Order: sequence, then structure tokens, then C-alpha cells
Amino acid sequence: MAPPPQAMLQQSTLSNQRWVKANLIVDDGGDTTLLIHEGVKAEGLFEKNGTLPDLASTDNAEFQIVLTIIKDGLKTEPKRYHKMKQRLVGVSEETTIGVKRLYQMQANGTLLFPAININDSVTKSKI
Repeated sequence: MAPPPQAMLQQSTLSNQRWVKANLIVDDGGDTTLLIHEGVKAEGLFEKNGTLPDLASTDNAEFQIVLTIIKDGLKTEPKRYHKMKQRLVGVSEETTIGVKRLYQMQANGTLLFPAININDSVTKSKI
């Protein structure tokens, strides 16, 4: 299954030399944050025993796209997401779904870097 244009754009952005130097994610929906977290997890398994992400492990079409991007990247740059994780100082998230996912990661002890819920921030005014 070929990733849709939005996923291809996201992957292209993450590979862009300017983004490679970024140290903060400003996320809207949590897609980039999810991609990095799942990428770090997959890279660990790949390094340990050569395991590649299994698209059949989920029936969620969007998550299958995430796994496809990670799987394809492991072949060319097996430490891409670890490098990003080391550089990142945090993420800001605006959407309810993205914030909920971040809270779940925090509760599970799997959140890789600090996060801020923009909806609870005084810098966001609602008129």
C-alpha cells in the first residue's frame, strides 16, 4: 500500500535538512509525535533481532501507513528516529486526540520527551 500524499509530505518534511536540525515539534494531531515514538520502538526491535513492523498487526489504515513509513525507512536509515529523539526537547500539541495520546504515553511511561497541551496554555486565546 502506497502512503497517501499527506503521509508522503510528512516523511519528506522529516527528511528535509532544515527539519533534521529542529529540536521542537509543533504538532497538530500528534502524527509526527506518534511516528517518532513508533519509529524508536521499531528501530529497537530491528536492531535487536531484525524484526520489521508488521502491517497485519493492526486493522487501522492510518496506523498501517505509519508502520509502512517506518518499515521503508529502516532499510535506508535504521537510526533515524533515535537521532530525532536525542535532539528533541519537546512537543506542543493542540488537538484533543493528540493531547489524549500524549497523556496516555505519559501514564504508560513511554513519553520520550516533554509535552505541552496548547489548549490549556494561556498563550492560546479563544474569542
